[in-house]
Amino acid sequence: MPASAVLSPDLAPLLTVSRDRQHPLTVDGLTKKYVYGPVVLRDLSHTFAPGTATALVGPNGSGKSTLLRVLGALSPPTTGHVRLGEVDVHAHPHRFLASAGVVHDLPDLPGYLTGMEALEWIARERGTWDEGAPARHAALFDALHLDERRDALIRTYSSGMARKTQLALAFVGGPSVLLLDEPFRALDAEATEDALSLLMAFRDGGGLVVLSSHRADLLARLCDATLDLGT
Repeated sequence: MPASAVLSPDLAPLLTVSRDRQHPLTVDGLTKKYVYGPVVLRDLSHTFAPGTATALVGPNGSGKSTLLRVLGALSPPTTGHVRLGEVDVHAHPHRFLASAGVVHDLPDLPGYLTGMEALEWIARERGTWDEGAPARHAALFDALHLDERRDALIRTYSSGMARKTQLALAFVGGPSVLLLDEPFRALDAEATEDALSLLMAFRDGGGLVVLSSHRADLLARLCDATLDLGT
């Protein structure tokens, strides 16, 4: 599926962010130092705007994954603040995460659930489960070409299937922000185009995307801006 493909109308609620939910993600004076390690990020300030996709770039060890973990409330800053609009991400993590979809570098999925069950679980947690949810979830897996395996246990999935499920889970709660660490890893060429289509549609629908990837060609197609952590 090329990145310009028309996606199912069932996906519109997950790919369109209303004006009242479009807020900048602001990093202010962020420093991150691990207790027994070096300073990874130092006095970083940046604003990520709604309706844009920003690529985090820099050599290995420059702090791309660390920044994504801090942005996603998975790791606290040593100093500084991260805010989505007026919400302090680390002071109110549950409030922030209700608006965020996250793909970690390594899969961390409930292997005892099927793909469809995992989507239902997140949708119920995020309050997006309704009579239209099964159709939306099926459309997500259709868009990512996770077909017959969606009703199999996740622990039986290949690495590519697991990554597709991670991507679907990032969308299923109707986020306004996506934070993605190597989202194209383990995907074949067709699945990569599928994922790119969803991300472009989300960005164009007012969503805010921050991601890292070793696929510079894909970042060039998707992203409006870059944040170089290696300078």
